[in-house]
Amino acid sequence: MADHTAPEHTPPGATLTGGARGEPPGEIPPDPAEARLRALYPHRAGIVRLNLIASADGKAAGADGTSRGLGGPEDQRILAVLRALCDVVLVGAQTARRERYADLAVRPGLAQARTMLGLREHVDVAVVTHTGNLPPGLTPARTWVVTHAGSPATARLGPEWAERLIIAGDQDVSPRTAIGQLGARGLSRVLCEGGPTLAGRLLNRGVVDDYCLTESPVVGAAAAPAIPPVPAGMDEAATLEGGGFVMRRWTRRS
Repeated sequence: MADHTAPEHTPPGATLTGGARGEPPGEIPPDPAEARLRALYPHRAGIVRLNLIASADGKAAGADGTSRGLGGPEDQRILAVLRALCDVVLVGAQTARRERYADLAVRPGLAQARTMLGLREHVDVAVVTHTGNLPPGLTPARTWVVTHAGSPATARLGPEWAERLIIAGDQDVSPRTAIGQLGARGLSRVLCEGGPTLAGRLLNRGVVDDYCLTESPVVGAAAAPAIPPVPAGMDEAATLEGGGFVMRRWTRRS
């Protein structure tokens, strides 16, 4: 899970160290366009990326019940880059409500890089839901509703959502069908931000190509669910550290 708002400006102290596997680690100071981080986290068309943050004891949320209490300016740098490089952020409805998701903004330096890469101006959000209960900050212009044919969401949502509904199964949402339906709409660079239930389903179905996992120094809430582990068949591609956070990127072995 991730905080739904990326900072407009990265604090000067949010310098990271590290790099790609097999390369000597180096210092990566903040950069408006984050050229070095974009090189470490490329997102090709057709790639499904998972981005989560885990507490020091492997939990998905801090004392406030959200992932925001686990993060800091260092991991927010990574989050801003990952969002700027994707077409759509895929998230479970419960996580979207708890984390108060809203239409996503890309800060200017990364927006310019996004344009140079030929990506759309805006990053869409796709919410996986059974009930259609969405946070108020999400609008039909920038949001897709991923549900199934037997869901009350199709009746609950107003006519303004009719063209934003994606039916990805009969009685339940199929992760593979949902990914395929997003791709058919030109949204093939998928960034899933959880929660842990949705993340686990994507991992179990084998649709995740790239897993970005931040280890926070903050202890999680006792009742919070656990973050799913990195599955077998993935190799560590990059490691960054800063402010007590360790951020690793894992990619599917070819």
